[in-house]
Amino acid sequence: MTDQNGFKQEVGFILIAVGAVLFGTIGVATKGLFAVSSVNAISITLWRALIALPVLFVIGLYLLRGRLFVIPWRDLRLMIVAGILMAFYQVVFVVAVQLANVTIATLVTLCTVPIIVTILAAAFLREALHRGLFLAMGCALAGVILLVGFSPTGNLGTNVLLGVVLSLLTALANGIFQITTRALAGRYHPIQTLTVYFLVAALAFIPIAVINGFVTTFPPLGWALLFHLGIIVSVIAYLLLLTGLRTTPATIATIIGFLEPLTATILAVVIFDEQLGPTGVVGVILLLAAMAIVWRLNSRVQKLVPE
Repeated sequence: MTDQNGFKQEVGFILIAVGAVLFGTIGVATKGLFAVSSVNAISITLWRALIALPVLFVIGLYLLRGRLFVIPWRDLRLMIVAGILMAFYQVVFVVAVQLANVTIATLVTLCTVPIIVTILAAAFLREALHRGLFLAMGCALAGVILLVGFSPTGNLGTNVLLGVVLSLLTALANGIFQITTRALAGRYHPIQTLTVYFLVAALAFIPIAVINGFVTTFPPLGWALLFHLGIIVSVIAYLLLLTGLRTTPATIATIIGFLEPLTATILAVVIFDEQLGPTGVVGVILLLAAMAIVWRLNSRVQKLVPE
């Protein structure tokens, strides 16, 4: 039983890591969309949900038949809250970036999420906190700071203080979302929870998109990028994350999630010819060290997860 459980944890680690790499393509795809069309962030987020939902419905009906929405009200309420949180942190982060610029908003959000998740996981999920976990978190936080940069240059935004506050709210919503998802992960098929999440997110985004201006015209490349975001990221990456969370503690999963900014940086260097300075290289090394630490830690943590 111990060996089998350890194997499941290793698979969960890999699934979350692959999901984080796929999440890391969001920045490149979004940047490409802005380059080929006059789209806005709300329209992109709504299109992601609208493209993902039919795919999730088809997969869910095939795998679960009529059990797709057979969910007790107590847990359905949690899923609805998680869906609202997912919609909330996606929108609020966009606003934070506009108010405080990308570097500040990204650093505040990325550096705050693991702290929030660690506190909540220990309090509500009774996850054990190991010394290796704090070492990995320290390496990851230092790595992402070096990777993103200490001192943002250029326009700092129209209201840095409000941008920082919104970034903190983004981190809080993201952290609660991860804890809620971890709590539900062992009781439901990932398709069930993800379908509810995106259904709630779509319903929440529709009025916002109508007010803000919903863009419906794109060139072929724009549609290709939207389908990448809607299927590869919103369906496949989230399914990998939710499946991995069934056997991986939320604290460890959060640190694995730092592969997302690492992937985004590597893609920016390769595709957009952005430069990675010496501090950035050190940041990459620290992030990889953090992954090695949590891999070893995850293989030692024996948790019995409900089937």
